[in-house]
Amino acid sequence: MQWIIAMVLKLFKAALFTPVFLLIIAISSDVPAQPQLHCAGLVAAQTQDYVSLALETEERAALRLFYQRRAQSSQAEDCAWNDEQMLNLRSVLSRAADQGLNPDRYHPSALDGPASARRDVDATALALRYAHDLVAGWIDEAWLSDDIDIPRPTIDLPDQLAHALGDNKIAEWFASLQPASPQYAALLKALARYRALASARQLSPIQEQPITPESRSDPRVLPLKARLRAEGYSVTADSSPRWDAATTEALRAFQRSHGLPSDGRLTRKTIDALNVPIKDRIAQIEANLERRRYLGHVLPSSGIEVNVPAAVATLYKDGKPVLAMRAIVGDPRHPTPMLISAGVTSVIVNPPWVIPASILRREILPKEEAHPGYLARNNMNWAGDQLVQSPGPKNALGRIKFEFPNAFSVYLHDTPARSLFANYDRADSHGCVRLERPMDLMLAVLNGDGNWSRQRIEEMIGRGATVRIKVANGPPVVMAYWTVFLDENGELAFRDDIYGRDARLIAAMHPPRVEEPIAEAPDNENCCEGASG
Repeated sequence: MQWIIAMVLKLFKAALFTPVFLLIIAISSDVPAQPQLHCAGLVAAQTQDYVSLALETEERAALRLFYQRRAQSSQAEDCAWNDEQMLNLRSVLSRAADQGLNPDRYHPSALDGPASARRDVDATALALRYAHDLVAGWIDEAWLSDDIDIPRPTIDLPDQLAHALGDNKIAEWFASLQPASPQYAALLKALARYRALASARQLSPIQEQPITPESRSDPRVLPLKARLRAEGYSVTADSSPRWDAATTEALRAFQRSHGLPSDGRLTRKTIDALNVPIKDRIAQIEANLERRRYLGHVLPSSGIEVNVPAAVATLYKDGKPVLAMRAIVGDPRHPTPMLISAGVTSVIVNPPWVIPASILRREILPKEEAHPGYLARNNMNWAGDQLVQSPGPKNALGRIKFEFPNAFSVYLHDTPARSLFANYDRADSHGCVRLERPMDLMLAVLNGDGNWSRQRIEEMIGRGATVRIKVANGPPVVMAYWTVFLDENGELAFRDDIYGRDARLIAAMHPPRVEEPIAEAPDNENCCEGASG
């Protein structure tokens, strides 16, 4: 009986003093007594490195917004990711290179390890980063050159991520964010193909000495056939050094896809295009994928698009080309800008040309000094302190000019120098874009107004008077820079990086390469053409 009483007293004392003991332990311990922070608390409590990633200011703001919304909702647990979703995210980020993105930017290994608030926050930060890069591009090209004016998309990515997690459709959400155009899909396939080509074999360079069909047989034909075959062109499957008809046709197809004269001869420009290293082609494709993401969510489905490296202008309606023509674009000293305009506001028939001061000083006045009477012969007259070329057959703007709002004062127009459209290299203007078929484009732009016909416009041109025609709801104008794209036949095409935009973008996408200097600002008066048209 006594032992029972002793046991009861011992238990009573233990119960009485246990809280005091625990309090003493808590006070003396190095571990705080407060409960462990959840995700929103982790983000809110630390303003600096609250994740193991270097985040930009905008990324931190998006991350805070995501967890603030979760904390304000009725959810008891503010951490967002379950194990399955974490695995799905890691899988997507591990394949970022398939999109032409630098995988070092997305740190999928940060998602390894046991579940924790820090891992959850890392996952959200990386998901938002990857989503942003798919929607708007990683690199804002306006940082690299100041002749770029592309609007930025406004998409609530934290809200979309919350819904994707709630619906358990992370992979599907990411797939929906990448540009949906056939051009982007074709570039993804081309990237995979050229990477496989780079890992499969080493291609011998083509010698610079010219080879022609008349050579009949030459050992240098073998590397030519190998390169054409590797690039996907049909050539005779043998080891003969003989130049045959299949080689000529394959070479012509290669030339067409690279914007070269398709004469089937190994000219110097053709040899240079053939000898571009595969790794450089891969980098070029990656740059164009990034540019497609940069424009993908703001590119209008209907409008006039000028592909500057290809020197081609195309009118699109609902994503389909309805009118295409050759163009003449800015030379490397006077680059045509990258822009998206709200739309054509007016078309001017028989436009005068107010000659910019820079062109007047550098080109026109020296010609007048060297050849007195040059101004009079080209119908140029002073109006105050401005020199104006009157409308007429010699006017540098031709007979038709298209105006649209933009920050660079550029426009589309006709030209009297029609022979220039036959040139392979059509980067030959002061920044504005000359059109091969301006009349056809004018009729297409005005097609909602039944008052205009080709005959009426030609009669108006013949009278010589300047007429400004206002355009309601004119098509947007896009001046883009695609050096890899699908051509009108659905074939992959390459063009030269005439302004170095690709080079700067590639350097920015692949640090720690030394970046090229930022391009100097083009002359603000680069919009108009030289007196010779």
